[in-house]
Amino acid sequence: MVIQVKIIPLAFESFGVRSMATYVETDQKILIDPGTSLGPKRFGFPPWKTELEALYHTRAQIQEHAGKADIVTISHYHHDHFTPFQVGKYLDSNPQYAAQIYHDKQLFIKDPTNKINQNQKKRARSLLKNLVNSKISYADGRSFQVGETLLKFSDPLPHGPEGSRLGYLVTLTISWGDETFMHASDVQGPIFKGTRDYIVQERPDTLIISGPPIYLVGFALEDKDLDMARENLIKIVEEVPRVVVDHHLLRDLRYAQFLESLRKQSGRDVLVASELIGKEPYLLEARRKELYFPPKK
Repeated sequence: MVIQVKIIPLAFESFGVRSMATYVETDQKILIDPGTSLGPKRFGFPPWKTELEALYHTRAQIQEHAGKADIVTISHYHHDHFTPFQVGKYLDSNPQYAAQIYHDKQLFIKDPTNKINQNQKKRARSLLKNLVNSKISYADGRSFQVGETLLKFSDPLPHGPEGSRLGYLVTLTISWGDETFMHASDVQGPIFKGTRDYIVQERPDTLIISGPPIYLVGFALEDKDLDMARENLIKIVEEVPRVVVDHHLLRDLRYAQFLESLRKQSGRDVLVASELIGKEPYLLEARRKELYFPPKK
């Protein structure tokens, strides 16, 4: 397969942060989900200094590529998927940084008035009131032809299992020439069969998808959800030539065994985001306890 669409992962769990920020070039320059954050507490500890360094680095990468981008897309309003204007410690940066991402851009964003929970609606309202000279389109279920590039957004899909309290998101399919790329944030597997069917129907050449949050099994995730996510991913890997699984899945060191089981059952390879640019996964949140208490030599 000849890859013409340029895909650059900017910030993911395999880069040491919470994010799925991605830069794509066709005849257009597109920045997807421009947010990066850290888990405020994990194993009872706040982020280690190495995580803060990764946060600053990935913020710089997002800022650099925002300077190139004409188009910015937002799948939903969680802080690891967009940058708010408010100053924060681990979640965001400052108003000037946010302005450089959004101002004077063409924005395609999750509808902040429909299929959205109250927390995300509040964040979206704050974002919108601060935008300057931006052309804004609500993206849910719509397609947009920009130059030679088609941007197609899904109808709102659940953030994980059907009925999730975490709300909804939209996936993005980018078609240019004979090639199709799909970015499916926070579908958590996908756990929901409807999301699986939609992805297979879109027939992307390359898919970047959020894997299941296996670190939450027994808390916010049931064993049956994990089984469904595995079954759905196997079907996707069998149908999609190149699949990149990252984000929630890589918050747990057991991600490697999960991906290996996908490879064995599907007979196909599966990547994490860092491997798209030839780098080994750089997990930090999953190793936070080890960062605080390094094993004795």
